[in-house]
Amino acid sequence: MNRRALLVGVDAYDQIRPELTWCAGDALAMREVLAFHANYDPNFACRVLLGRRPAEDVVASRVTYTDLRRAIKDIFAYEGLAVFYYAGHGIVAGGRTYLATSDGNPRVPGLALNDLLEMANHATARDVLLILDSCYSGALGETEAEGEAGSNTQNLYLRPGVTLLAAARPRQHAVELDGHGMFTRLVLGALKGGAADVRGRVSAAAIYSYVEQALGPWDQRPIYKSNATRLDTIRYCQPDVEDAELRRLPRLFPTPDSCYPLDPSYEVTRPEANPHHVALFNLFKRYQIARLLRPTRDTALYFAALRGHTVELTPLGQFYHQLAQADLLGESRAFTFEGRSHMPDAEAVARMFHEAYERLAPAFGYVTRDETRVPWEQVPERNRRLMIAVAAEVLAELFSTAEHPTQRAEQVGEPATGAVERADEQASD
Repeated sequence: MNRRALLVGVDAYDQIRPELTWCAGDALAMREVLAFHANYDPNFACRVLLGRRPAEDVVASRVTYTDLRRAIKDIFAYEGLAVFYYAGHGIVAGGRTYLATSDGNPRVPGLALNDLLEMANHATARDVLLILDSCYSGALGETEAEGEAGSNTQNLYLRPGVTLLAAARPRQHAVELDGHGMFTRLVLGALKGGAADVRGRVSAAAIYSYVEQALGPWDQRPIYKSNATRLDTIRYCQPDVEDAELRRLPRLFPTPDSCYPLDPSYEVTRPEANPHHVALFNLFKRYQIARLLRPTRDTALYFAALRGHTVELTPLGQFYHQLAQADLLGESRAFTFEGRSHMPDAEAVARMFHEAYERLAPAFGYVTRDETRVPWEQVPERNRRLMIAVAAEVLAELFSTAEHPTQRAEQVGEPATGAVERADEQASD
């Protein structure tokens, strides 16, 4: 793996108020998505830094200025793709904008945004993606107050390969919604497939487009700044059409504006159905779902076949036809979903376990369970989160292609025994 991610969530602060409640959870949620592609091939080697207050089921932790700066230097000091994610307070002090750290104070709240930019500009990492969910995070790269200590306006640029996704404008607050930062909630949806293209690839630009469209004119406005010379795939999701199927486009349609004639032998329900034609017709259906193909005259492929009409490529289909003809489809590493069992949803598995446990417990002598039995919806949130996290850990191991599970855990920056710690909360059902 030549990809690293540093994920930081700071809820607790020594001198800064108010304290937050969702940032540590956001950083953990980002790790769950970035550590693996949707087919559970390893993606980013993740390191997580959390700043939070102690509770009866949470161990206290801090993210100091020194901790944060050292961790950023470490992640930037290599040759691949580096992602830095921060969730926490963004604070303006003395004309500069800062990412707050646990030991920050009102005068020097933490790491200045433009110091972060300078570190990114001097990184040896080929490409750097900064994802900042904090107030005023769009100020990165903006001119600071003249004459302020540390102000370095001559270096306010993004060197080639650096990209910023920020939650808000330079003088705008970032808000929380339903236990997540609003921005992070949308970024997670984008990474899970909401921003994937036909081939299942999610890029930083696609994430921004997804987030930007979901926030209206009265909401916080995300910021995208980039000097990228290529669009790295941040995560692979289930493709609508495999690359091998896209490469068939020039063979089926000799030119981008060609039409392909159909007849009733392509429709499986007809007595004259031809197995070869039916298989090709099923491929055309996948093309149509992916918006690559459409009937030339009819509203549906079924009627085009029955009436002996033609189908044609859409403008998007013509684009992929061009890529296939120029041999620009296909990756150096295969990210195929074929031949894999579909991995169940972790929450669905946790719910099934809970319901089965409640149903079977009396048969095993736990007679008091009748008095405490509750449906899944009434299980305390912390308990549900723990069970979902444990289910996700077990499923990831069961569906993993890694030969050594302990090595797989180390790849995402954690000890193999850290399943319960991964839950963010320790609770019992």
